[in-house]
Amino acid sequence: MSDISLVHLLQRCAHDVINGTIPPSDLLIATLSKGLGFGIIAFACIVKLPQILKIAKSKSASGLSMLSFELEQLALTVHATYGSILGLSFSAYGEAVVLILQNTLLLSQIYVFAKAPLWRPLLVTSIFGVLLSCVTAGKVSPGMIKVVYDLNNFIVLAARLPQIFKNYKSKDTGQLAVSVYIANAAGCVARIFTSIQEGGGYAMVRGFLLGLVLNGTLVYQCFAYSSKGARQEGQLKEAKKAQ
Repeated sequence: MSDISLVHLLQRCAHDVINGTIPPSDLLIATLSKGLGFGIIAFACIVKLPQILKIAKSKSASGLSMLSFELEQLALTVHATYGSILGLSFSAYGEAVVLILQNTLLLSQIYVFAKAPLWRPLLVTSIFGVLLSCVTAGKVSPGMIKVVYDLNNFIVLAARLPQIFKNYKSKDTGQLAVSVYIANAAGCVARIFTSIQEGGGYAMVRGFLLGLVLNGTLVYQCFAYSSKGARQEGQLKEAKKAQ
């Protein structure tokens, strides 16, 4: 039922209920999956706003790994391309499109506040421009994108590890917004379910399982290192009072 619209599924459920019968389980599961998918897309529209606002308010990109956000942009592009070329329902991958737009703004902020050399944003823009041209020109086949999506797990891993390592090394998460990664982790859980229902394949399920582990690690670091920072700040205040 992955190609049936949410409205049609809801109409079928309503028809059964009105006639005094319980909708069949496969219909209920399909409706839940489709509704959850669109819910994820709606939530994705604001999921990165806390990070964007935090950077804008502090006018700093301290603690943020530029490479992580660049690789995340690549991983999101592959994800969106995979869903589009394979003809999956937009509810199965639409959040990737929304997140690409927000991540583009985030990268722009990081480039400005981290004073990145001009060649870096130009190179990233050129790479994504070429990729977009290839996709729109129909030069990427379903077989090709399946292979690339299998490799996307390594891109996801590479996108998160620099940030995780940077946090571990400094024992500080800087301007990292924990709410973003909590939302990402919750989204991965929901997407594992919808990917199975919408026919996304094992590659998509594996990708979201990996994303759940990595985002969960970042959430842990945000809480662990912020608590440590708060304790250290409290100790400094006590030391100043003692003087």
